[in-house]
Amino acid sequence: MGAIVFGNEFFDQWLNQKSNEILGKVEREKITTEEMLILSLKAQVNHFHHMDVEFREEFRRIDKRFEKIEHKFEKIDDRFEQLYKVLTWGFGLLFSSILAIGLKLFL
Repeated sequence: MGAIVFGNEFFDQWLNQKSNEILGKVEREKITTEEMLILSLKAQVNHFHHMDVEFREEFRRIDKRFEKIEHKFEKIDDRFEQLYKVLTWGFGLLFSSILAIGLKLFL
């Protein structure tokens, strides 16, 4: 039995029941084209379910990696803000010192 696919519980129940019936008679007798199509459909539904599970797990891993990267960028941004503050004060002090020395020399 698989997960509910396409949001249709009745279809999934029917498909599970039919595919189990057909699989039960595969070794005993020849199956019809219609029965083979039902088994093919069941295989595709199972494949869709497994791919859905794998993709969701992969998306969760990707989201976690992006969260880690985002956190690193936030740290870098904080460092640039601190550097900007230090440089702003440094240039302000340098400009004030040069201005004070210039005024002292000319006055």
